[in-house]
Amino acid sequence: MNDNDNDNDNDNDNDNDLVHGYAPTAVGVVLSDCAPEDAARVFAALGAAHPMDRSARETPRGDATAWPATVDVAPEAARPAPTALSGTVTADLQGGHAALDQVRTTLEAAFHVQESGSVAGDQEHALRLRLSGQAP
Repeated sequence: MNDNDNDNDNDNDNDNDLVHGYAPTAVGVVLSDCAPEDAARVFAALGAAHPMDRSARETPRGDATAWPATVDVAPEAARPAPTALSGTVTADLQGGHAALDQVRTTLEAAFHVQESGSVAGDQEHALRLRLSGQAP
């Protein structure tokens, strides 16, 4: 066996750690059914606690109907402060069970959270939440 064969074996081992192509600490988040300003507030709360692929300065556009982001829960997170919203927000979350629980806990620190749907698989969980604001 040559050195290149060993490299390929290591690549395959790393692939086993992925959940549907994502790191086990990544959670896909899609916000919808809300005003762009409320989506921005939810992303700000998530971004204060976890690294995201969405910049804190990136404002959701008003003509969009859904706003996606990927949240990484690997680093320890500070809990966001309670946050007001002008209405409710639908948050669809998808990821590994432990990572999804961390994102939900973060959202519960900032908002009132009501679960409105859930589908669990072996390695992945999908969850639909309705968020409403808390008085700061």
